[in-house]
Amino acid sequence: MKFIKRTAMVACATATVVMAFSAPASAATTLNFYANGPADTGRGCNMTTKAYGTYTYYASGGVKGGYQAYAGGFDATERDLCSDGYGAVLRLTYYKWNGSSWVYKTANPIKVTTGVGGTVSRNWTFKDTRDVKVYSCKINSAGATSACTKATFY
Repeated sequence: MKFIKRTAMVACATATVVMAFSAPASAATTLNFYANGPADTGRGCNMTTKAYGTYTYYASGGVKGGYQAYAGGFDATERDLCSDGYGAVLRLTYYKWNGSSWVYKTANPIKVTTGVGGTVSRNWTFKDTRDVKVYSCKINSAGATSACTKATFY
């Protein structure tokens, strides 16, 4: 009987130690965002673009180069609200881990060129990033992304 009691106590103590040193799974954070693009009064637009959606992220991959790496995804929409004929872009800026250092990047995952009122929605995932920022931008007459407004998260 003593042997069974001791074995049970050792097994229980071992399980407690294992539980104490196991890292808990990282909880995901989901935020809504929106950005009302800049006005273009020269073209009669009080608001040129609008971006909105959800941004989900969680700690993933540990600390790299002194910063926590994150993974997650977007479910986003960009809308062209100005009849100037140029379009709208959802722009991201972020740092991406390349295996040895953090590299600053920009991406335009959504581009609307269908005219005023045009809307494009898309979802995607990412990993090994940090400091993600979202913008709603208009496209200028040269076809380049310009005049961006940073999104608000809530």
